Amino acid sequence: MNGGFLLDTNVLSATAPDRRTVPEPAKEAARRWISAHQSRIYLPVTAIAEIAACIGAREGAGVTRHAVDLADWLRAVLSAYPENVMVFDTEAALHARPLALAARQAGAVVGFADLTVACIARARGLVVATRNVRDFAPMGIAVVDPFSLAG
Repeated sequence: MNGGFLLDTNVLSATAPDRRTVPEPAKEAARRWISAHQSRIYLPVTAIAEIAACIGAREGAGVTRHAVDLADWLRAVLSAYPENVMVFDTEAALHARPLALAARQAGAVVGFADLTVACIARARGLVVATRNVRDFAPMGIAVVDPFSLAG
């Protein structure tokens, strides 16, 4: 499976409706990058879970219209990539030890969600597409920042 890109949550969510925390030019750059690499895009189940949790939190906060829009968008994304959702399985999980060790030796603390994305990428031979390069670099994971690239 070498040669593909695993989208971190921040990259995937840049395509969501009404994502105001990302400046428009950066969001457009990420969207163009995703379109240019569409056949090589993979989604970590971790990002799906983080986005689903965000939708649930919005519903719980009474922001139901936006939650419905996001849920519709997530369904569309999943239907566009039905075979490209990468699970956090035992093979991926066993990469946690060397990746956490590398991060620790680099003086970095890595959150569990980022660790699972890194494990999936390492197990599947994928490059992580993320805006948070600093979160993955200490683990020695290959990364690309679609927000700063054009195509």
